[in-house]
Amino acid sequence: MRIGIVTEYYRPWPGGISEHVHHEAEELRRRGHDVLILTGPAAPGWRDEGEGVIRLGFEFVFTHNGAASRMVLGRYLLCFRRLLRQHAFDVLHVHAPMDPVLGMAALVACECTSVGTFHANFAPSPTWNTLYRRLRAISGPVWQRMHGRIAVSGEAQRSISHYFPGEYEIIPNGVDTDRFHPAAAPVQELSDGRPTILFVGRADPRKGLPLLLRAFADVRRRVEGARLVVVGVERGEVASLLEELGGDVERDIRFAGYVAPESIPGYYAGCDLFCSPATGQESQGIVLLEAMAAGRPPVAFAIPGYRDVVSHDLDGWLIQEIDAGSLADGLCQVLTDAPRLERLAEGGRQTALRFSWPRVTERIEAQFLRAGARS
Repeated sequence: MRIGIVTEYYRPWPGGISEHVHHEAEELRRRGHDVLILTGPAAPGWRDEGEGVIRLGFEFVFTHNGAASRMVLGRYLLCFRRLLRQHAFDVLHVHAPMDPVLGMAALVACECTSVGTFHANFAPSPTWNTLYRRLRAISGPVWQRMHGRIAVSGEAQRSISHYFPGEYEIIPNGVDTDRFHPAAAPVQELSDGRPTILFVGRADPRKGLPLLLRAFADVRRRVEGARLVVVGVERGEVASLLEELGGDVERDIRFAGYVAPESIPGYYAGCDLFCSPATGQESQGIVLLEAMAAGRPPVAFAIPGYRDVVSHDLDGWLIQEIDAGSLADGLCQVLTDAPRLERLAEGGRQTALRFSWPRVTERIEAQFLRAGARS
């Protein structure tokens, strides 16, 4: 099949949708399909080497649902149908299809089989009420144009079903279990044997990094030699909090900033456990799967979405109370218990194997075929 994947978010933009699209495209190509990704602009200097990618328009970046978001705008909107016709897709797979602007525009312009995948965990709000209810004359026909609908988790399905009830196939995000592997080589600077906690994410409010920094100030007093490595965030983004924590806390924190995707497995390999202190609105959590695939137990709050992936004390550690003190206690419990660390690592790896990209993509491909039969 000739498959077009439409996404507002793609590398180098960090996040779950970007990683989902990249690995979905790679696996579909391995299965013999011709795949082209249609997305927004990249950061200056970025090159899409060896990938079938069309960059469209310009971006408008804003904060929504506690995270950085963007809309892709531009003149492509005036000729989108012609662009899609030129590539003669058999299937158009649209990620976040009911988010303005790129996803909705693709569905309006699409003349082939279309499938939408919903990623977001969100609560009803005035914004969504306006778009999905007051402007139903616009959003309703767009939703109807999909021949198949996928949600990456029960939370993602619940969120969109509040406005658009119907049939959704639950197909989770996947993980590259070959790339993220317990035997991966750690980055050199993390090979000194110090007890190490890893964070991979953004400085978005709902990702909870300030809670982790406060918790780590306590952890380093209780665990000799403890170190925190922060990937994806620059020191300047949390400078005021570091000054507030005072003392020499920062001495044991390493801010790695942006890390190229091919280097991230080395950071997982160089840590003892992974912490994702997100406080809510997570649909699943690809970083949890990456950590488990790498054999590094995740420690996280027991929020919706995360509970669908991690089973407490079986393949990770879930904390009920969302506060820095509880997070510090949980981190110390796992970090100082070598047998538990080993047991959770083994359980996490087995869980991650169920989410391998070949398995996930096989289900996506089957959904394409079912949608085609309905179109």
